[in-house]
Amino acid sequence: MSTELGSSPVTITARVNEDQSALWEALAEGFESENPSVTVELETEAFATLQQNAPRYLSAQHTPDLLRLAAPGDAVKNDLLLNLDEYSEAYGWDEFPKSQLEQWTIDGDGRVRGEGSLYAMGVGFGLVGVYYNKDKFEALGFDEPPATLEEFESMLAQASAAGITPLIGNVSYLFQGVAQSLGAAETISSWVFNQPGASIDAADTIDAAAKVQSWVEAGYFPRDFGSADPNLDFGRFTSGESLFFHNGSWFAAGLDATAPGAFSFFLLPPAALEDGYQTMAAPNAVVIPANAKHPNEAAAFLNWVNGESARETLASVGGLVGGGSADMPVPPTEPGTVFAETVAAFDAVTADDGIVDFLANATAGMASATLDPQGDLLIAGQVTPQEYVARLQADYLVAVEQ
Repeated sequence: MSTELGSSPVTITARVNEDQSALWEALAEGFESENPSVTVELETEAFATLQQNAPRYLSAQHTPDLLRLAAPGDAVKNDLLLNLDEYSEAYGWDEFPKSQLEQWTIDGDGRVRGEGSLYAMGVGFGLVGVYYNKDKFEALGFDEPPATLEEFESMLAQASAAGITPLIGNVSYLFQGVAQSLGAAETISSWVFNQPGASIDAADTIDAAAKVQSWVEAGYFPRDFGSADPNLDFGRFTSGESLFFHNGSWFAAGLDATAPGAFSFFLLPPAALEDGYQTMAAPNAVVIPANAKHPNEAAAFLNWVNGESARETLASVGGLVGGGSADMPVPPTEPGTVFAETVAAFDAVTADDGIVDFLANATAGMASATLDPQGDLLIAGQVTPQEYVARLQADYLVAVEQ
């Protein structure tokens, strides 16, 4: 297969998530500057809405050439996605580190991930951890990040006792992060990858749900916890409303810009030092629909964003670590910045093979249809931890068995 692009003008369409509009615009401009015959036309909408509407876009007569799709499984089963194996071989993607590709290597039945053919490529990797307000941290007498989950809980309690709101964060991220700290990483990976017999309903995940619920009952979160959106959480954290903010590395650049030197970052620690870190991390998965009008140009874009040219843009605009060949240089980061700390954390957890995909990527509707509403019920005390994980499992089985 030839990867050369023609000289005739071509416009490819990309439907992507609006919360990262600035990143997609910068990537499109960078690609166009190096490939002047191709124009990238962006269409954006809210991430959750985009995932709900994806089946309609994929089956439409006029599909986009590129689509941001977190859980491609059903689309693979229904032959709505382009198999990228030939492009993988032609561009050398098959030489990338396995962890970058296995999330989007999918069996023909559309269920099992980690084996089969390649149906998506990642655009920049982000991970989830804990930001902290350095002034509040030091005022409480803390001099270094917690080494264990127990130490983290102690910090939450001390902040609360001092009249400081301890924590702002996303419910499902907190549940998953705590579950992984308690030893559920393999359980979660099997579940997200749709391995046969996988179940989220396990002792460690129930314990994690119970712990998050107990933190709510202890008053460790704002009163309206659960109703806020990530951008509002970010604003509240930067205005000094809490000690900790548990969310993704994509907020690092914004924190550096808002108040340079005021914040720092660490990974949610394990239950025991010897357990090592297990961290949520994944790229922005992008697919090429099976009936895309310009698949070659779309594949060229995916190759470009995983090459050296895009790494600075991914870092400076998106706060993301670039994928691609393991021997490509990491973009320089300014020492002492929050972003530099997230990059170092990503490198460390990658070296320890501690990356775990997000629960939301288990099925197409998992985030909006299950995790969000069930998380609200959990923190409101309207379901028990056992009922919470049982409901996650029940909705999951309905989705993967369809």
